[in-house]
Amino acid sequence: MVVDDELKKIKPKDPKLMTARQRAMLERKTDNSSEQLLMSLPSGYREKVMTPEMAQKAALKSQKRKQQADEKREKDKQKTMERLLKKQESKSGKIVMKKSTLKKQTPAVKLIRTQDSTLLSFPVDVEFPLKPSKIEDLSVPSPVQCGAAECTNTKKYACSRTGIPLCSLQCYKTIHSNTQQYELTQI
Repeated sequence: MVVDDELKKIKPKDPKLMTARQRAMLERKTDNSSEQLLMSLPSGYREKVMTPEMAQKAALKSQKRKQQADEKREKDKQKTMERLLKKQESKSGKIVMKKSTLKKQTPAVKLIRTQDSTLLSFPVDVEFPLKPSKIEDLSVPSPVQCGAAECTNTKKYACSRTGIPLCSLQCYKTIHSNTQQYELTQI
């Protein structure tokens, strides 16, 4: 051990240079009663005398603690299971909702093309041949002009406050400087 090695290194064995533990170990080896004796401190641990009644009470308390620990473990398991089941239910509900929305979004008419043929498939409730329907006018709307005075550019942005169509930051600044002047004259 390291302490024994340290004791061997101290040749003069001067008790003033040693720690209390080293002096105690040296005294045990030499059994010199002329030197100062060290007293041991009480450890604080006392063995309890157990009567049969006390032993029975301790056993009951121990058993009760074990029961409570088991009950707590069971409750935790139950809570975990409930939590997991709720998560699975919510996930399955989302899946069902997704499937129902997918069914609504599926096309009514299917086009199947192969190298040899082309096939159109219609749902059962659709009459065939199809009745002609009017095609709505799909023309492109005319471009909106910038709302700033004396600006002929097309709209790229819209003002967040007023909703006026704008083409640049410069037009935005001019419109807001005009609205601020207008507001100041109103006050």
